Amino acid sequence: MKTRDRILQVSLLLFNEEGEAPQTAVDISNALDISPGNLYYHFKGKDAIIRALFGAFEDEMRVILRGSKGGVNSIEDNWVYLYIILEEIYDFRFFYRDLGVLLERYPDLAVRFRALVSEKRQTITRVLEDLTESDVLRLDPRLKTALTDQIMMTVTFWLANDSIGTTHHDGPALIHKTVFQVMCLIVPYMGEAGFGALTHMIEHYEAVMD
Repeated sequence: MKTRDRILQVSLLLFNEEGEAPQTAVDISNALDISPGNLYYHFKGKDAIIRALFGAFEDEMRVILRGSKGGVNSIEDNWVYLYIILEEIYDFRFFYRDLGVLLERYPDLAVRFRALVSEKRQTITRVLEDLTESDVLRLDPRLKTALTDQIMMTVTFWLANDSIGTTHHDGPALIHKTVFQVMCLIVPYMGEAGFGALTHMIEHYEAVMD
């Protein structure tokens, strides 16, 4: 692996596991067993590393968001698609755990993050519309914005919510729990199929969490 890629990989691991704020460029170089000068050759400090990591996250998330077009036509599709989105967020979770602090420190990233959030909202809206057109949901158009807002809050602040709780979950468990929470938001709009879908989701959730 190239040194530049190793720096990004180890930095992401440190930021995710130990928090971004306490880490310095020296900490990162020590974890890599390279000199600070070697790190500086590739990145002019920690800020440059954070921007590079955000760029990678941004690119990968846009591919995922744009890949939903016409591909989510069932409850099962929606479950899998939500899992993919949350899995990507979890891979770069340090951004979301201290979201307000990071966006205040990096105004340029704040602009890009808000654009990504806007695209995420458009994707959620499109998925709800596709599920409605496929007769999976019976969603009153007047409630679409409110439901989108609820889903957006869940998929944006799920990591922060877990960090302040008394019980912490590992990655896969937390992702499954959050997918289940989002799916529960749309159950009331499934009509007569809602009860059966809810029962199936509960059984699946309990199986993966056991």
